[in-house]
Amino acid sequence: MTISDIEKIINQGEGVSIEFKKAKEKVPQSLYETVVSFANTNGGIILLGVDDDGTISGIAPELKTQFLKNIATALNSIENINPVMYLNPTAVEYQGKIIVSIQVPASSQVHDHSSRVYIREYETDIDVTNNQHKIRGLFLKKGMIYTETHIYPGLKMSDLDGSLFDKARNLIRSNRNDHPWLTVDNMQMLRDAVLYWNDYEQNKEGFTLAAALLFGKDLTIQNLLPAYKVEAMVRIRNKDRWDDRLTLRTNLIDTYLQLKEFINRHLPDKFFMEGDQRIDLRDKIFREVISNIICHREYTDGTATELIIEEDAVRTLNPNNPWFNGVMDLENFNPHPKNPNLRRFFTALGWADEIGSGIRNTKKYLPFYVENATPIFIDALLFRTVIPLVRHTMADFTNEWFKWLELDEKWRPKLSESLKNIEIDGQLHTMNWEEQISCLTSSWMKNGTKLRLSLGKKGTNPENYYTIENKLNSNDERLNQNEKLTNLAPSPAEKGTKLPNKRLQYLLVILFVLGTPLSIDDLIDVFDYRDKGKFRQNYLKPLETVGLIRKTNPDKPTASNQKYVITEAGKQFLTGQEFY
Repeated sequence: MTISDIEKIINQGEGVSIEFKKAKEKVPQSLYETVVSFANTNGGIILLGVDDDGTISGIAPELKTQFLKNIATALNSIENINPVMYLNPTAVEYQGKIIVSIQVPASSQVHDHSSRVYIREYETDIDVTNNQHKIRGLFLKKGMIYTETHIYPGLKMSDLDGSLFDKARNLIRSNRNDHPWLTVDNMQMLRDAVLYWNDYEQNKEGFTLAAALLFGKDLTIQNLLPAYKVEAMVRIRNKDRWDDRLTLRTNLIDTYLQLKEFINRHLPDKFFMEGDQRIDLRDKIFREVISNIICHREYTDGTATELIIEEDAVRTLNPNNPWFNGVMDLENFNPHPKNPNLRRFFTALGWADEIGSGIRNTKKYLPFYVENATPIFIDALLFRTVIPLVRHTMADFTNEWFKWLELDEKWRPKLSESLKNIEIDGQLHTMNWEEQISCLTSSWMKNGTKLRLSLGKKGTNPENYYTIENKLNSNDERLNQNEKLTNLAPSPAEKGTKLPNKRLQYLLVILFVLGTPLSIDDLIDVFDYRDKGKFRQNYLKPLETVGLIRKTNPDKPTASNQKYVITEAGKQFLTGQEFY
């Protein structure tokens, strides 16, 4: 976890997924109540050495090593936490003091601390041990969300491939030679990894789906999941079919290794010096991509996982249980495990790090592999990843866009700079100006109807949703729900020469110029707008609410240096892609 991550967490303050604990000279006993409550609910971050109000008190520097050792020992003690949790507490120096961070993913199991069960509500760890209704709800929720934990009583050790245990141990040893799984037999490894467990709610005991996926013989996996397969293809010369193809219906250990070899065969390796360390960029990026599609897949869905190498990008498609539908904001996202036991095992193998690190590392290293490129992650029923191999932007037609948007001459340099930061896909790049504007205006017409603002919180009744156009044209007054965002773009006959509605023109102009951050004063100057309050309310707030733009300093909304910038979702919308 970086200093920037720590700073963002502290600025957010305590909440349902963040907990601060004062811990100068000893580990507070309440730490393990919070670990269990986070694991039983939606996961979270714990910072030791931070007071409830966010003040950095730190831990005694001379006790840092002992702190980490004591926490690791306690987390691995079944008397303290049952089932045990293999977490990785880390010490970070912040503001001249030592704090310890512990990232707790949501677990597929119901955990207890000293025989007490806790859940997280608001900023509090709630003991629900004696609340049978809550306990039943927990078991039901875990069973519904994490299908990897489904027990197959008929599944036997003979259905697993013994050689895979030796392969797994060799991989684990090369990553961490003191891992506790190295010193136990196969059955105990499965128990410790929660791949064999007791479901007290259903009164069942046995091997889980995750155990079969990791260690099952091919025939075992196909008997359990007859439609399951992973397809890897290269489509560069033969775009209708494929140049090379790999179809896998095997265990996840070999699936990872074979996908990695497929990537290495078809993509160039590039190296990068990070300090004094030589980084293999291809390995760093695609290790994360492959482990993500394996660890986060919904395996009960019969849709094939796809990894396709094209001329301009590597694209993946994965059946998924989404936490939300939309383009992930890579600057501010909350990671959620889809198969925490599989992810935990991949972490032991050295193929995955802490939850969310895959997306962060891909974003960090991709610009060195493909200059200035940005990955795209779209969470939906079919999770999609786009890793650009060639970077195309809207800047090829800067002069045409400048005329079409009817900007003042002084904004030409800013627009040019902005368009260089708004990527387009390879298909759009091959079009001439008239083809491109016709394609995009049609897309804005189609996708514009999907934009909605909520007057309440997530989960509000659909009747409380209204469109951006309603927002822009009604000055905050609710309009009839049948009204749609139409006339966002001119008709095909107009060839995109002019937008028919001034307010809708403003909406698009804002997105076009925010490829680089601008303040509200700059944006007002673009339009020669007079009322800052109305401009913020009628244009910036709607775009920000639906996630097409964001503040550069969201933790301090009223900061004097506050600026706005287009998000990945905004870029997707602007360039004619699906944005949610």
